[in-house]
Amino acid sequence: MLRGRNWGKDRVSRFDDMVAELRREFRTFRLVPKERSPVMRVLYRALLMPLWCPDFMASYTTVLGSWVYMPARLIGTDDGYGVLRHERVHMRDCFRTGVLPFAVSYVLLLPAVLTLRSVWEMRGYAETMRVELEREGRISDETLAHVERQFTSSSYLWMCPFPGLVRRWVRRTRDRVVAGVG
Repeated sequence: MLRGRNWGKDRVSRFDDMVAELRREFRTFRLVPKERSPVMRVLYRALLMPLWCPDFMASYTTVLGSWVYMPARLIGTDDGYGVLRHERVHMRDCFRTGVLPFAVSYVLLLPAVLTLRSVWEMRGYAETMRVELEREGRISDETLAHVERQFTSSSYLWMCPFPGLVRRWVRRTRDRVVAGVG
């Protein structure tokens, strides 16, 4: 069973170790408390997020290139460690694809059945599932429901507004993660 593997380690040092890994992998990596970022405040207002994603500043981590804008309450925590693992997937995809093509593909064609944004996000959520599997020895139904809501709600601008399709995709992703192939 995977439960407890490396999870006895001090929480802050696990988070700090991930930050150190990100600094080695991305030489321009920066971790910024989201609430203190003028860029994030402007983005929040300019995109009218209070109307469709009011929790953007307090609950969502945002990556722009190699800069991670994370709610301060997550910095240094176990949850923050998991979020950094999710965001590292996005950073890798961004640099592998190219910053501009990644950014354009992330924002185009919303809402739609299957956008590149939904592919990028499912790759990130597969890592979120891996973290939970390592931590708990399983991936909970609550996690699957959370991921489904992210795809089908205003939080991600109805990235894929078909709950049945998303539910099947999320469950297949979980099955691949558990099998160690995804």
